[in-house]
Amino acid sequence: MPSFCEKYAPITLNMLIGNRNQIDRLINYGAEVQSGKKQRPLLIYGPTGTGKTAAAHAFAYSNGFEIIEFDASDYRDAETLQKRLLPATTSRNLFGSKVIIIFDEIDEISARFDKGIEGILTKLFRESKSPVILTANDYWSRSLVFLREYVERIEFKKPSAKDVVSLMNNILAKEGISMDKATVDIIANRANGDVRAALNDLEAMVDASPELLEHLGMRDRKVETFAVLDKIFTSKKLASRSVALASGIDKDMLLKWIDQNIPVRYLSKKDVANAYSVLALASRFNNNATRTNYYGYLRYSNDLMSGGVSLQNTGYISTINPYLFPSVIRYLSTTKAERQYIKEIAGKLSPVFHVNKKEIVNGYMPLLKLMMESGESSYGKDETMAFMEKHFNLESDEADFIKERGKNQ
Repeated sequence: MPSFCEKYAPITLNMLIGNRNQIDRLINYGAEVQSGKKQRPLLIYGPTGTGKTAAAHAFAYSNGFEIIEFDASDYRDAETLQKRLLPATTSRNLFGSKVIIIFDEIDEISARFDKGIEGILTKLFRESKSPVILTANDYWSRSLVFLREYVERIEFKKPSAKDVVSLMNNILAKEGISMDKATVDIIANRANGDVRAALNDLEAMVDASPELLEHLGMRDRKVETFAVLDKIFTSKKLASRSVALASGIDKDMLLKWIDQNIPVRYLSKKDVANAYSVLALASRFNNNATRTNYYGYLRYSNDLMSGGVSLQNTGYISTINPYLFPSVIRYLSTTKAERQYIKEIAGKLSPVFHVNKKEIVNGYMPLLKLMMESGESSYGKDETMAFMEKHFNLESDEADFIKERGKNQ
C-alpha cells in the first residue's frame, strides 16, 4: 500500500505547495526546452522536504519526458556512471521518447566521487542533448564547486505552515479520515516546512494514540546524544525510535554509542545479552544496505537499534554511571595518522598493480612484506630497498613501514 507521500506526489508543477515564483521559473524553463533551445542544467536546492525532487519529477511529467534518474547508489566510480549515462545523452531513447536526466541530492553523493566523475559530469553538462536537473540541499557545499559555473539555480524555500495544513486537510478529505484541527496544526508547525515529514507524521497519527504526537516533528531540534540515549535505555516502548529518528545524530554514530553503553545502563545480564542480539541484527541490516545498495534495509536498522533495544529493558537499569564515549571512535582517532600514511602508500602502489587501495592494503602489502624479508636475507637490505624503489616507487621509510605494520598485525 503506497504511503501518503507516494500516493499524493504531485504530477504537475501547479500541484506543488509554496515556492510560487520558483514554480513559474520551472514552467518558463520547460517552455524554453520545448521550443528546442538548449538550456543550461538546472540545480534546484533548498532544505529537506521542500519538494525539490517532487518538482523535478513533476517537471518531467508536465513536459512529457521519460525520467532517467541517478542517486547515491549509482555514484560508485567513473566507469559505472559512464555506462549509465551513455544511453541518456541523446535527446530521445530507443523508442523515440524524450528523456530528462535527474541527479538527486548531488551534494550528498559528490563527496564519494572519484577523480574521473567530475570530468564526466562536466562533459555531460556541455554536450547533453537532453535537459538535466539536479537537486541539492546546500548550493554552497564545497562538493559542488566544480559544477556551479555550468548550472542555473533555483532556491526552494520552506512552505508556510498554512500551506502544509491545507495540503494535509485535502489528503484527509480524500482519504475520508477525520482528525482534529489541533493535531493537524501541531504536525504542520513541528515539521518546520518539511512537507515529506509532515505527511509521514500525518499518516503515523491515523488511528494512533494521542501520546504518539509528543514524539513527532522534532526534525530541526538537535536532540543531544545523551538525551536520545536516555530515551532508548529508560523506555520500554517503541516510542524511543521516534526520538532517535528525529534527532540530528548520525545513525552510525548513534549505533556506536548504544553499543558502548548497553552494559553501562542495563544491569540484568539477560537484558544486556538480548540488547546486543538486537543491536547485532541492526548492524547486519546496515551492512546489507551498504553491500546491496538497497537502503530500505536502514528502516529495520533504525527501528532495531532504538525501539528494539528499548524493548529489552525489564526495569533493571542504572542511571548513576556516566555514558562512555565509543571506544572504536577513540581508537580511530588515535590511529588516524597511521591510517592516512597507509592510504598514501596504497595510492602509490595502486597504479603499479592496477587494483584499488583496499586490495593493496589487504592483499598486496603482506606479499610485499614477505618479498622484502626474503630479499634482505638473500641480497641484503640495501639491494632490496633499491629494488623496491625502482620497481614499486617505494622510499625506504615506506618500505620499512610496510614491514613493521606486518609484524604488528
